[in-house]
Amino acid sequence: MEKAKVVLLENDREIPIATYRDQGIVDYNGNPLIEALPNILSREESFDQLYFLPPYHESERNLSATHRYHALIRLTQFFQPINQTITLEQKFSRFIRYGYTNRNPLKKQHVQLLNELHSKLLTEEELDISPDMRSSASSFTLMGFPGIGKTSAIERILSLYPQVILHQHPLNTIQIVWLKLNCPHDGSIKTLCISFFQQIDTLIGTNYYDKYGKNRNSVSSMVIRMAQISRLHAIGVIIIDEIQHLLTAKGNASETMLNFFVTLVNEIGVPVMFIGTMKARALLQKDFRQARRSSGQGDMVWQQMENDDDWEVLITSMWDYQWTIHPIELNREMIDTIYFESQGIIDVAVKIFILAQSRAIEMGTEKVTVALLKKVAKEELQLMRSSLDALKSGNPREIANYEDIIPLDIEEYLLNRIPAIDIKEQAKLKKEKLRQSKLITEVSLSEKLVMSLINLEIDEKVAEKTAKYLINKNPDSNIKELMTASLQYIEDESKKRTIRKETYGNNKLQLIINNGKKNKKSAYEALMEEGYIKSPLDEFML
Repeated sequence: MEKAKVVLLENDREIPIATYRDQGIVDYNGNPLIEALPNILSREESFDQLYFLPPYHESERNLSATHRYHALIRLTQFFQPINQTITLEQKFSRFIRYGYTNRNPLKKQHVQLLNELHSKLLTEEELDISPDMRSSASSFTLMGFPGIGKTSAIERILSLYPQVILHQHPLNTIQIVWLKLNCPHDGSIKTLCISFFQQIDTLIGTNYYDKYGKNRNSVSSMVIRMAQISRLHAIGVIIIDEIQHLLTAKGNASETMLNFFVTLVNEIGVPVMFIGTMKARALLQKDFRQARRSSGQGDMVWQQMENDDDWEVLITSMWDYQWTIHPIELNREMIDTIYFESQGIIDVAVKIFILAQSRAIEMGTEKVTVALLKKVAKEELQLMRSSLDALKSGNPREIANYEDIIPLDIEEYLLNRIPAIDIKEQAKLKKEKLRQSKLITEVSLSEKLVMSLINLEIDEKVAEKTAKYLINKNPDSNIKELMTASLQYIEDESKKRTIRKETYGNNKLQLIINNGKKNKKSAYEALMEEGYIKSPLDEFML
């Protein structure tokens, strides 16, 4: 395939120059916004282009434990398309193209609508487009459990399309094919508009935020400007992710935001796609009018996968990524075990496999077994346990209590484990080397103390910290004195931690943060809600 010519914008961003292709559908003929898009894919072509396996070579099994720990994180990039992914790509392909059919910049209605929007802005009229100019745009919703692959799938699909295309004479315009926004936590239309302006500026080097996103601009003014920009730059689709955030909006903010999305679709002419967890269903279905409009292309609900051919293909592809010294051949029992422990949730399945490998490397067994898969699922997925147990029960009432599943930050987990492995390996290697050379007397005082504490099953981090502190404090002490002092020091520190926990309530800020964690809020969000910190967007929200 010939590489597209590009042009460098003032913001140093390269964008392709439009190459026009016959899309093979009469409805799309003569519309440069559609003809500039890639060719329509068959299901087989869609599979080939969505498929992504990160690089891997068997020789990586010979790397050190530390390096293999880092390599494990690479598996989070793994993407294996399945039938529902292909269906989503096909649906999205129709969705974006059909949304352009009534927005042909070569036809006078397109220019007429831009003029009408500009006129309404000058006269501060309500946005109400003439019926004969209404769009062919529609909307649809993708809902499912967190970790089921919704966001990953749509991002892979979006990667098939250039985000920005430059049309030369006679159009002389920049087409923005897609724009992905996160739904504001507070359901604020102003926040969404600000995010819209900022993303457009980043993409094409404009200054819409400075012009239209400041305090002096009203929400209604921002909305009409958003409409103008959407038409001017021929935005193909706006994806609103995390739509369930509207459930936490105060007052009638959620209803106002939903009505705003209806306006985007029906009067501005931009297709809108909603992505959210299962909570989004209650949000969209509480108003029949909105539920009907959000189903213009048919809703997709992604629940956990079945233990079928799709699941086997997924696990088989994933299983090639083994960084343990002794790779194990995949069998039916392992496939079934991963399914049972993850309940068909892709993200959980991948993380169980990563956790099992990390545990095998840490323990020195260097192989993944059925027993190990079960063990890490039980011990490391505590935050998800109640949700997964509800899914295992198959009881609809139980499942309804857990519309979201708390994700596990696997990268943070692995990085937190690396120091423990480093010191363990270092201690083992040092002891073996000294045993062979019979030079134990030459071991440094610090190493002796650390290894002695580790042998007493003291945590490696605690042992290293204790040794460093006491040797600096008592440089003339011998190993026996230091061991006695170390054990006393560790016991004293443990008591202090207990006292701190008991007096936790006296720390007001920490208590606010703690309560926020219980409600799945970040420390920043919790403190901001209580008025201890100010949102950087407050100046724009006045």
